[in-house]
Amino acid sequence: MDFQKIKEELTKTDPQIFLSTVLENEQDEDSTIIFSQTLEAQFEETIQYLASDETISLDDLSLWQEHGFLVVAQTIDGDYIAGTNEQTFVIPVSLYKTDIEVYDLFLSDFFIAYFNNSLTSSILPKND
Repeated sequence: MDFQKIKEELTKTDPQIFLSTVLENEQDEDSTIIFSQTLEAQFEETIQYLASDETISLDDLSLWQEHGFLVVAQTIDGDYIAGTNEQTFVIPVSLYKTDIEVYDLFLSDFFIAYFNNSLTSSILPKND
């Protein structure tokens, strides 16, 4: 998927517009990252299922959503990728708050950097 092209198509940095634009493009069958409109609901269910003091709570999610937070993708390992208008979050499948990686990049810039191997993540699969 050409994230540089997607970035150029975007008129503003909005996670929902980003996701809609990505979904208009064909996803690579062998991709380690899957984009979907249904991940937000799945993410909320997982929060409820794994609820503890160390994991993301529904209150955390509500607070983030006030800033435009949206889950846009999931790795083949079950980790989540979400974003706001200004940041991208890589959230482990365990939902442990201390393990969340935050990047000061909008989603399109994050994916450009990830697929160019110019960012470091201990959660995401290596991009070979």
